[in-house]
Amino acid sequence: MRIAIIGTLAGHGPGRDGVDKALSEICPRLAERGYRIDVFCERRQLLACASIEGARLIRVPHLPLGLGRASPHALLSSLLAAVRGYDVVNFFAAHPPGLYSMAAHLGGARTVTSIHGLERADSLAPGPVATAARLADAVIVSSRRLERLFRDSFGRDAVYIPNGVDPPGRPADSSLLEPLGLEPDSYVLFADRLEAETGAHVAVAAANALPPHRKLVIAQVGEGDDEYARQLRSTADPERVVFAGKVEAALLDALMGHAYLYLLPSQADEAPETLLASLTHGRAVLASDVPEHLDVMAGDGFTFTAGDVGDLRRVLSWLSADPEVVGRMRLRASESAAGRFGWDRIADAYEQVYRAIV
Repeated sequence: MRIAIIGTLAGHGPGRDGVDKALSEICPRLAERGYRIDVFCERRQLLACASIEGARLIRVPHLPLGLGRASPHALLSSLLAAVRGYDVVNFFAAHPPGLYSMAAHLGGARTVTSIHGLERADSLAPGPVATAARLADAVIVSSRRLERLFRDSFGRDAVYIPNGVDPPGRPADSSLLEPLGLEPDSYVLFADRLEAETGAHVAVAAANALPPHRKLVIAQVGEGDDEYARQLRSTADPERVVFAGKVEAALLDALMGHAYLYLLPSQADEAPETLLASLTHGRAVLASDVPEHLDVMAGDGFTFTAGDVGDLRRVLSWLSADPEVVGRMRLRASESAAGRFGWDRIADAYEQVYRAIV
């Protein structure tokens, strides 16, 4: 089967790093099974595309055209794919996907639209999504929320395929914790954007009222709101809350690998990639009870009422004093995550979608 991959890579927008990672894991697995895969990329995307093994790179010239939300790269790639005789054209993070599906269909290929990464349902324009629902032969979504959106709003069944994660190959380097004055299992970790919707203020308010023997570590991942970050610092008790700043991959890995608990107090109905990473690091998770978190954890974690400082304080107090129950949850969550989010299983799911529509 010949497959064309067309999309937005190399960090150009929310969740795009997740797209690069997904393709670098899915493509070689499918290539081993006999699939021939071409990835269409512009010159500025070559560095990201070069890391995708098992795929041939098709270089597409950059067209400096203004097409609104449409991508000139994706549109030109769709037209080129139409004359190359592919069986399936899979669009990753390309908007509006319906327009590209029309172009790719000119060559008789089946089309798949993958709405991938951290995109939320309320960030997707209804027109383009409705067009994708109507024109694509299959729609893949990476969250249950988006699955419900397609079913309830557009009367279309989307295929839920979650993001995959890699379990760490070796224990994270605990020496990276020393500059922060931390020891393994001595802290609860918050790792997310510093914006109001991620609930860092809820975490700080709860931590301020607890004994300081397990500190709260606030690690910024990605961009954030500078004013919100300043407000957090001004309200946090320095005896109980440690601000790690904007962390890079190595430090984030160490913080996750040695946290007593991973705390996700977000009130937004989305699940950051760090939630999956914490599960595969063998950490127990304490998350707000929004639907997206519950979907990802599938019972393999602890919850508190979203936005409720008192309830978070109560659960944190309980778990801080009971390492045995935390240890049991760590083991259960790690085993479950390895089965549900392993890349072999993700590749299997993509193969099933391709075979179902050809």
